[in-house]
This record gives sequence, structure tokens and C-alpha cells, in this order.
Amino acid sequence: MDIVNVAGNSWYIPGPTNLGVFVRDGRALLIDSGNDESAGRKVLQVLKEKGWTPEAIINTHSNADHIGGNAFIQKRTGCRIGSTRAEAALIEDPWLEPALLWGASAFGDISGKFLRAQPSKVTDVIPSSGTVLDTDLEAVPLPGHFLEMVGIRTPEGVFFIADSLFSASVLDKYGMVVCFDVAAQMRTMEYLEEVEAALFIPSHAEPCTKVGPLVKRNRDALELVRDRIVEVCTAPASREDILADLAGLFNIALNPPQYILTHITVSAHLSCLADLGVLKPLFEKGRMLWTSR
Repeated sequence: MDIVNVAGNSWYIPGPTNLGVFVRDGRALLIDSGNDESAGRKVLQVLKEKGWTPEAIINTHSNADHIGGNAFIQKRTGCRIGSTRAEAALIEDPWLEPALLWGASAFGDISGKFLRAQPSKVTDVIPSSGTVLDTDLEAVPLPGHFLEMVGIRTPEGVFFIADSLFSASVLDKYGMVVCFDVAAQMRTMEYLEEVEAALFIPSHAEPCTKVGPLVKRNRDALELVRDRIVEVCTAPASREDILADLAGLFNIALNPPQYILTHITVSAHLSCLADLGVLKPLFEKGRMLWTSR
């Protein structure tokens, strides 16, 4: 596991989920912790080689690939863990994430580490905007992807923007990415187009100094899904009908975890389109259908 200095005391650890590290007086503030215990072990090894002591983990949100190393690191070091209030509930009780995505008690195939991390103790609830704990880090609200996700900005202007944007390769592979609130995600992308930073570090894309092209790529993907749903609903269609159409359009190989991630994203689009008056629900023969007519 490598660690890269990007500016002053701001570092990042490249990986399937890019992690942040901010160092002060030989103590490390982690921004997320990776997807499992193995990632946590590797993070601690990197910090040990640098001679840094873990002080705290700041979780941008509660998805398993961002909090999976929490439990191991906290058990080994006794470090603090900070997150926003809504995300804290799922960090302390990770069984809530697959239950939320499924809408009921989760069955075995959606209860693995991909969606359910080991529990860890949130010692500090942080605001979604403003100073983080007693540090020089700043939390910035980035709603849309999940419940109360934040980005973290360091004093050097390095902006860890979590899952607000995904790489072109991820979008090419899946066609659509997880979204909890479409309207909020659109507002976040508008904000990212305007905000300045010395360096943007998404969790699932390469760091960049100009984020505009990546915003455009993500907005285009979101709008493609939205427009396709509206097209499908020119005739009444169920949520399952819409999901099946999108899975075919993007050649998504569905399995239980991929199904519920696609399902929640379809639901988010339907909520947004209903609130805009573009689609409306109707009931027919015991089925909830969606139509633009």
C-alpha cells in the first residue's frame, strides 16, 4: 500500500477506495479507512513506517468500503472516529445498511462485507459543514450519494470529495452508480463545478486539479438514467420493469448486492421525478406502476 504526499501535511493512499491522511505533530487523521480488516492492517503498517500515530478516523459516509477498516484500527489504537449524525448510526450498527437498501431484515447474500462492515464506535458526531473536531480540517456537505455524506478539505486546499463523483471507467462499466437523492446529487455537482481547490481527490477516481470534465461525465450518466426511466414510463411500468430495462441497457450482471444497489438508485430517480411532477404512481391489479400520462 503506497502513500502519496500531495501538499504539505496532506497525503492520500491510492486504492479501490482512495483514503486521505492529514498529519499534525506526528499524529495522523485518516479520512476513511478502506473496505475491510485487511485494508485497516495495511493502513496501520503505512502509518507505522512513517512514524505516525493514528489519532482519528473521519468517515465521509457509512458505506462499507469507507468504514471497513474502522473496527480493526480502533481496536488496535483506541483512535477516535468522527462522522455526521445520520451516517454514525450505520457505522455503529452496520446491519442497518443492507436493511435500508433492501427495505427489511437483510438475507445472507446481502449481508457480507461488501455491504456490511464490522461495527465501530463513533466517538464524535461532526457537523456536515465547518471545522472537524479540534483539527484544521473542514467538513463540506456533499449530499446525494448517501444519507449525510461530507467531503473533507485540508488547510492546503486538498479536497477529498468522497463518492460525489466516479471515474469514467466506473461509469462505463456500470452505466449508473448508487444515488440516494437525485436532486441533492445534482446540487452537489453544481457546487463542485464552481468550487476551487488545489487538488480534488474522489474516492473512486484519480486526483485532479480541474474537476469540471468529471462533473460533466457524472451528470451525463445521471441524466441518461433519468431520461431512460421517463421513456420506459410512457407506458405504465413497475419499478421491477424499469430496473430490468436499465440492467439490459447497461449490461449489468445482477446478483443480490448489485440488485439492491440498482434498486435504490431507480427508487431515487422515481422519487425525484414524482416530486417534479414528471411521473406519477398508479395501482393496477395489486401492482404499483409509474407513468408519465
